[in-house]
Amino acid sequence: MYVLDMTNKKINVNKLQANISKVLRETQKGDVFEVVRYSKTVAMLISPEHYGHLKGDCKKCVQDLRKLVKE
Repeated sequence: MYVLDMTNKKINVNKLQANISKVLRETQKGDVFEVVRYSKTVAMLISPEHYGHLKGDCKKCVQDLRKLVKE
């Protein structure tokens, strides 16, 4: 199972807009950003690599759950 390091950096929407290129470069290198608006999380920015691993793990979990339901 793939474990994503969820140590993340919080960034508000205005700061993200002002620094989008820098944030995307950091995300590409593996940093995770929690995007907040009015102190509430509205999005998580993760690299395509992290997303691929999470998506794969999720598919496996669903397959395992389907097997359990059939038993």
